[in-house]
This record gives sequence, C-alpha cells and structure tokens, in this order.
Amino acid sequence: MKKTIYILALILTFTSCKSKKSTTSNNNTSNLFISKVIENYNHHSFNKKTLKATIKAKYKGKTSLPSVNVSLRMETDKVIWMSISKSIFSLGKLKITPNRVQFYNKLQSEYFDGDFSLLSDFLGTEVNFEQVQNILLGQAVFDLNERDYKIKTGENQYEFTPKKKNELFDILFNLNATNFKINKQEIKQEKENKYLSISYTNYENIEGVNFPATIFILAEDPKNTNTVTMDYKNVAFNLDLKYPFEIPSGYKEIKL
Repeated sequence: MKKTIYILALILTFTSCKSKKSTTSNNNTSNLFISKVIENYNHHSFNKKTLKATIKAKYKGKTSLPSVNVSLRMETDKVIWMSISKSIFSLGKLKITPNRVQFYNKLQSEYFDGDFSLLSDFLGTEVNFEQVQNILLGQAVFDLNERDYKIKTGENQYEFTPKKKNELFDILFNLNATNFKINKQEIKQEKENKYLSISYTNYENIEGVNFPATIFILAEDPKNTNTVTMDYKNVAFNLDLKYPFEIPSGYKEIKL
C-alpha cells in the first residue's frame, strides 16, 4: 500500500478548421495550415482562474491500489492541491506549486517536500508545474508551434511530431480536429526503453469548456508497467478556493 500511494501521488502530479477524411497521413501540410491548427488549439485552451473537481482514480502496477477518491483544487499557474481518501478515511494530501512538490502519506506517516526532480526522473525529461497542470487539463505537455513541429492529418485528428529528432526522447501529440483538445500524448525513450502515454478518451462541455472526462496514464520501463485511470466528476470553475496543507508532526521524511 505504501508504494501504491507513493506512485499514485507521483503520476497524478507527473473551430473553424477541421480534418478531411480523405487526407493522406504521409503528406505534411503547409506552415499556414499548421499555424491555423495551432491557433485553434490555443483558442480552446483552458482559460478559467480556478478548478474544483472530484476524481475517481485507480492505480495498477506490481500491486494494485483500490479505487480512491481525489478532491482536486487548482488555481491556474499557481497551485495544484489534492486530498486522497478511501471511503471516509483520509490517505494523504498533495500540494504542487511552481517551485515545490509536497505530499504526505497517512498510512505510513511519511512525507515528501522537494522540487520536481522526482517527476523529472520518472518522465525521463525535465518537467515543471505547467506540464503537470497541462496533463490534468487535457493540454500538450510541450508548447505546440509551427517552428518545431510538423503535422499530419488523419481521421478527425492532427498528429504533431518534431521536425528534428531529439536525442533523448521521441514525442507525439494527437489533437482532436473537432474540439482541438489532446486525444493522446506520448513520450518515448528508446535508449532506456521507457514509455509514457497519456490518453483522453472523451471530453464533456462544462460551462462552455471542453474538459476531460477520463484520463488514462500508462508508464512503462524494463521492470514495471504502471497505469492510472482518472474519472472526473463534479467539475466547477472560478470558485473561491482554499488549499490547506500542513505536514503532521512526527512524520518521517522521504529522502531521494
């Protein structure tokens, strides 16, 4: 249970332009078309000040964690706060700010208080607050721009891949051509045989915002395969929120 709580906290923190069915996926489109697609993507990006939601999350790996409830609160670009519970029992809390990652685990009386190095090691690349935030909001973990990416059209989606191969990893973004939200994003590290996939199986229109209904995260390395499924419920925006967090006294610090 200790390990699954730890991994869950880690992973939870790690209109006018439409596609044509007859397009050929091997032909790259013009910079003008790429620019238009990116313009639509930016136009549909999350633009609310705060987010409040409940999440039903399930982790599977070497050992599986039964479904838990996560209370999520977020102030855009400032703080991500989560309280994890099972039934009426609190399991711990997580708080992420642009320069800090904190969480504590009530089951083992342990806590972590540090930077993003833990998440960076897990993903195999430097990761920051904005990227964690984007994962939760259904947005690309890296900035989409016509300078660095080429695009292919497919069945109601656009596929973004880098123009130049990165020596450390390969990345791919599948963008929905209807709502201009991310369908799937992948990071592959061939040398280390690591793979991270984040899929958004469907979106719901909430207060005029296309927001993820379900997120499926798959993380693989030579030794482990871990998955997290997150189902959003009770989503609301622009509420006045508080983010209480205090590590209980007597807890043991997790050293990395």
